[in-house]
Amino acid sequence: MRRNKNMRKILIVALTVILGISLLSAQTMNTYLRSATFSGSVAGYGFIPATDPYLGTITVVDGLPATMVDWVLVELRATSGGATVAQVVGCLLADGSVTDTTGTNGLVFTGLESSTSYYVVVKHRNHLAVMSNVAVSIDEANGTDEHDFTVSGASYGGDGFGEKLVGSDYAMFAADGDGNGFIQTTDKNSTWTTQVGQVGYKAADFDMNGFVQTTDKSAYYENNVGKATQVPAQ
Repeated sequence: MRRNKNMRKILIVALTVILGISLLSAQTMNTYLRSATFSGSVAGYGFIPATDPYLGTITVVDGLPATMVDWVLVELRATSGGATVAQVVGCLLADGSVTDTTGTNGLVFTGLESSTSYYVVVKHRNHLAVMSNVAVSIDEANGTDEHDFTVSGASYGGDGFGEKLVGSDYAMFAADGDGNGFIQTTDKNSTWTTQVGQVGYKAADFDMNGFVQTTDKSAYYENNVGKATQVPAQ
């Protein structure tokens, strides 16, 4: 079968959407939501839903990747402030790579111009969205990482604005509980306060350990309040 020449694949390895969560050894993210085994968890999924929470177009029936941290939404733009031209839901793994539901393959975007570079936007349900600092050439043939958001200067808006330094990597800001692009009092009052004490896949679980507790507010919300996404409005 001949491959569609417009089909492109993006492998955002070491994206390290650290998601504000605690790092384990070797700068990897925790997988508590996926590996959860306490009451309410589902074998093969933990607390992560089988259907993606963004587009609702992917449902996994045989279990999610073992090192999966959470679902993320990856979008492409032809210009920094332009409209989204393609979007795909992916699995963020503990090492920062973003894959399809196999945990191995990259994300495939179809119907794109092969000669065009794109700004890469990554969104997570309770973190501030990030966008690549430059338009990125998407080339499935070269076998290299298309964009690494963990290095200095990789995020649109600049270090400390687009992303924060966590350990030796740059990461997305945690605590946007209502997903409106701002970390503000409503994230505490309307999200954290109403969910504190709950267990599961919760928007106010900013450290993503399966529990909404005081540390989600003190260690994440209070450290990041006032921050806003640097991704230009469409």
